[in-house]
Amino acid sequence: MSRLLVLTLTSMAALAAAQGVVTAAPPLKDARQHHTATKLKDGRVLVVGGRGADALSTLASCELFDPKRNRWSACAPLHVARSHHAATALDDGRLLVTGGTTHESIDGQNRFVALASVELYDPKTNTWTLGAPMTDARNGHTATLLLDGTVLVVGGAREQRLHLTAVERFDPAHNTWKPEAPLAIARWLHAAVRDSEGDVVVVGGRSNAAQQGKGPGVSIAEVERFEVKTGTWKPLPPMSEPRQRTAVIAEPTGGGVIVIGGQTATSSTNYAETWNPTLTEWQPFENHLSMSLSSHTGTRLPAGDLVVIGGEPPNAVDTTRVQRWLAASKQWCLAGELKSGRKQHSATLLDDGRVLVVGGTSSGLPEKSAELWAPAKGKCEDPPGLSMGW
Repeated sequence: MSRLLVLTLTSMAALAAAQGVVTAAPPLKDARQHHTATKLKDGRVLVVGGRGADALSTLASCELFDPKRNRWSACAPLHVARSHHAATALDDGRLLVTGGTTHESIDGQNRFVALASVELYDPKTNTWTLGAPMTDARNGHTATLLLDGTVLVVGGAREQRLHLTAVERFDPAHNTWKPEAPLAIARWLHAAVRDSEGDVVVVGGRSNAAQQGKGPGVSIAEVERFEVKTGTWKPLPPMSEPRQRTAVIAEPTGGGVIVIGGQTATSSTNYAETWNPTLTEWQPFENHLSMSLSSHTGTRLPAGDLVVIGGEPPNAVDTTRVQRWLAASKQWCLAGELKSGRKQHSATLLDDGRVLVVGGTSSGLPEKSAELWAPAKGKCEDPPGLSMGW
């Protein structure tokens, strides 16, 4: 290959990745989806549980990624294998894992059973201890750290079909749970973020409340906020359209929330919108994603930009595309390409500003590869496709 051609190809690659670069990280030991990946206080990332290579078995295994050494190490396994659980980094450095489902095979019949069990990981001793169980077995719920160090667990489903309004709060200092006011609308596969005021905003999800708890439910647009001082839920304006498996990001100030993409009642959407307490309804972004997505990730970068990685577009099982929202110019840019298209993965912001992308499904199969995305400075190249909301 001529030197001129090499330079030309290198220049084209640099242009395509002008706002971000993806490099391979060492692979996981176990392929996994529906896992969690949480940054610990020392900067390492703890990947917990999920479904294994056959997409059926649940995993008790855990793996630790050290960004400084660019390597994985095994850690002590969970007491109970689980997927669709929630993981929350506590103020004291431990990791709280709540609920999820575990796989059982009885008399040749396979089934997933919702869990009420709770486990706590101590990175200093590499040990898991069982915590006090939740009142309600649940999976597909959220668990949000509050400013006082307690954790608010919201919604989810028991055995997939029974969607919950139940809310409970964990006190790590005393290993106790107490009930909180329930949601107005039962929901599963929703998202929750702690806003800059310290309250918890719960967005969308799937609900079968209108079906009297029967059937798989439908995507919903309703939004609720838990006001910590009063212990009550307040309805917020609904989103412009129902959505689940979306990316929800808290604004750093003003109590605002950003929602990007997601699965609607009939398909998926490319719509991005935001809400804050000064608005009476959700406000659309100036530009939207170049294609509709669900089961993607959305991450706020330290300087305020957003990065959306992977996901499921229409008429495809997954995508390799990475897009970056430039907050200053309010536009989406291409920001590199994953080596493996994936959805239902995790994306964890590291201390050095990179994002660790782990697992998920690729071409319909659980994935064991991991990748690192890093921001780059350069010309913004518009992603192919429309960036208008449809």
